[in-house]
Amino acid sequence: MESFDIALFYLINHARSPFFDAILPFFTSPYVFLIFLFAFFVAVFPLAWKKNIGAIAIAFSFFVLGYGASDYSCSHILKPIFGKERPFASLERVYYFTPEGKFIFLEKPINKETRSFPSCHATNAGFLTVYNFFLRRQTLFLTLPTAILIGLSRVYLGHHFPFDVLGGFFFGSILGIFLGIISGRIKENYGRRL
Repeated sequence: MESFDIALFYLINHARSPFFDAILPFFTSPYVFLIFLFAFFVAVFPLAWKKNIGAIAIAFSFFVLGYGASDYSCSHILKPIFGKERPFASLERVYYFTPEGKFIFLEKPINKETRSFPSCHATNAGFLTVYNFFLRRQTLFLTLPTAILIGLSRVYLGHHFPFDVLGGFFFGSILGIFLGIISGRIKENYGRRL
């Protein structure tokens, strides 16, 4: 399984394209979160139209709570448990996108302690995609392609293995399902009273 993960990493990371070089760094930047936030507001717009402020407050509270829980559990709980090294710190011949915003080719791994599994970008994208889906299914047309491009960017930029991304999507989606169901039930029972 590990050899397949590495082979798939090289396939994606070495598939260089000026187009991907230009767009994929955006999908790994903090600004990509704004797409999910926009999808959230699209999802709750019908509630605003009906002046159901209580339901909007509940939905937004779970949106923020879930995002925080997703990010924290990924970086402070799951990554230390698995302890897997990132590709740029464990493999030779990796195209790597630096914190300064430049692509470089690493002949040898960077000597740096890192944690790779799961990808927190993918975990957060998985949560936000699924949670928004529970609020309004139509948001999937915007959030799913965004999540896929986030996952692709993490491998293309040399920061994660493909299985790190898939693991992140899995953990984030589970949290999204859990909080989506709870949020929906609370909105049904108490949304109008707030």
